[in-house]
Amino acid sequence: MSRNSITITHSVFINASPDQVWDFTQDYSKRASWDDTVLEAKVLQTVPHREVWLKLKGNSEMTFVYKLDDRPNKTSLVAKDVKSSFIIGGGGFWKYESKNGGTLWTQTNTLVLKPSFGIKLFLFLIRFTMSKQMKTAMIRAKGLMEKIIES
Repeated sequence: MSRNSITITHSVFINASPDQVWDFTQDYSKRASWDDTVLEAKVLQTVPHREVWLKLKGNSEMTFVYKLDDRPNKTSLVAKDVKSSFIIGGGGFWKYESKNGGTLWTQTNTLVLKPSFGIKLFLFLIRFTMSKQMKTAMIRAKGLMEKIIES
């Protein structure tokens, strides 16, 4: 990856099956309920590859194009048509592993930032913010899923 890229990985254990975790986290109509960075999401197509348009905090928009959509095991995607003042691209890989009667959900996400001196100065802050937002979203999704399953 380039010097202006940030990659963050985080995992959370959820007391639900991989199918249940997959179905919840991959349902973009629910995404804004657990991920504060997503303001709006719209599925553009499902075949041959799923494409999802997102409007994000920070006045950014992008389309996620799925390269792998292997329910309920893993996904990988790449961002295209990015409209942002500091992001030029990115992608991610999510895994759903069956463990101890539940699911270990792991996200690995990468942002590629525009090459500029200002962004290099704030790279640590951007990495910290991205990591905190991802962890918060995953914990919120865990709480919502486990609450639904308990009901």
